[in-house]
Amino acid sequence: MVAEPTPETKGKIASPRSAILYLIGSLVQGLGLLLIQPFAIRLLDPAQWGLVSTSVVTIQVVVVLISAGLPLAISRLWFDRTNGQARSRAMYGFLALTALLLGVAAAFVGVLVPRSPDGSVAWPSILSMLAIGLLGTVLGAQAVLRAQNRPLAFVALSLVSSVAANLAGLAAILLTAANATNYLVAYTAAVASAAALALILVKPKAPWRVDGVLQESIGIALPLLPHTGALMLLTQGAVLMLAFLSGAVAAGQFGAVLIFALGPLTMLNALNNAWSTRLMEATAGELPALLRKVATEALLASAAIGLLASAAASAGSIVLTASPEALAPVARILPLVSVGYGLFLIATNVVYILEKTRSMAYTTPLVLLLMAAIAAPFAASGDLEVVAAIQAAGFTLLGVAYWLVVRKKTPASWPVGLFIILLAVHLGAVAVLSTLAPSLVGGAIEIAVVALLILAAGYIKFRKVQPA
Repeated sequence: MVAEPTPETKGKIASPRSAILYLIGSLVQGLGLLLIQPFAIRLLDPAQWGLVSTSVVTIQVVVVLISAGLPLAISRLWFDRTNGQARSRAMYGFLALTALLLGVAAAFVGVLVPRSPDGSVAWPSILSMLAIGLLGTVLGAQAVLRAQNRPLAFVALSLVSSVAANLAGLAAILLTAANATNYLVAYTAAVASAAALALILVKPKAPWRVDGVLQESIGIALPLLPHTGALMLLTQGAVLMLAFLSGAVAAGQFGAVLIFALGPLTMLNALNNAWSTRLMEATAGELPALLRKVATEALLASAAIGLLASAAASAGSIVLTASPEALAPVARILPLVSVGYGLFLIATNVVYILEKTRSMAYTTPLVLLLMAAIAAPFAASGDLEVVAAIQAAGFTLLGVAYWLVVRKKTPASWPVGLFIILLAVHLGAVAVLSTLAPSLVGGAIEIAVVALLILAAGYIKFRKVQPA
């Protein structure tokens, strides 16, 4: 096992190593879920699989809502010189307790007010609520682990609470009756083990034992609830809009290729665990130069990931959909979210550092409302390509909006020209790729060509920065 820094170590973050570990963890997590899902779909009947998939999505969505931006605040507090580590652990305790209380309360209401048509208890929903309650502890612990530069422990918690949980569910329906309840009993048990591991790795403090933490936690969480909800809708709301305005078929088609947006976002979130920690540990004097360096890295990584995802759309649409000719263009457009999202991630890190989080209460919701208003008529007509383009534009606007929030405090720290160039390059690449018919062989060639061009560009940049 690779040795990690001790929990209280406060040296410089080993950013390349940490970033690689976070990225590998994200890839293993995604690959594990992709390998488990095909077996579960075939073991469960459509109704039971529908319950499982809906429950797992509900868990992911509600946990993010309940956390309300607190994990990043917990990481930031760790580096505060005014009793920061104690306050960070206490805010972790607040998140863990709040999630647990809300999860148990929701489960109790579910038992008292059954949702099943025959009046019986809807156990998949009850178990989902309990899992949500337990995951607050996992998120809080991961926030501290990120600040402590312990990526191996962070990734271990991610894998236990996601891949191991779904693997436990799969084992349950293999060994017992194949139904959603058995799957989610095992899933929730694995999540409980992840929560126990989180408490072993990072011991929280009671929030009432550290002065001001209760008020501070509530003050951060409440303004961030609108932001968190709006960000989730920017990410996945197009499917809901299409279902409401155009029907289940259009929504299902869009959902089948949404992975080409969600995949890049997931990988960038993994990398942001390293970027955010580097920025938050910096002193005020170090921040301007470091911010420009990290922002440059983030934009380059975002463009590379997005370009590869667009190149993979041809082959991917054949594997994932029944109508690749119609959906390959949509799949190529969706990764355009990546460059804007990279800018958004770095800008929101600075928002936390500058303690301007109240701006998040209205910035993200306003972007969502604007994009929804523009997308609605196209969603009603089932124009999936335009809906995908509007989603990509929404994330670009989101990144620019948060840059505007912080640019006055960090005027010389942003590679604006690079952002524009990378966005133009990605748009040009999508235009070229869109002229090609989807095929597995052609798709493999597209991926290889784009990957080689990215490697060549990286090599040229590396040579330029090396001393003569």
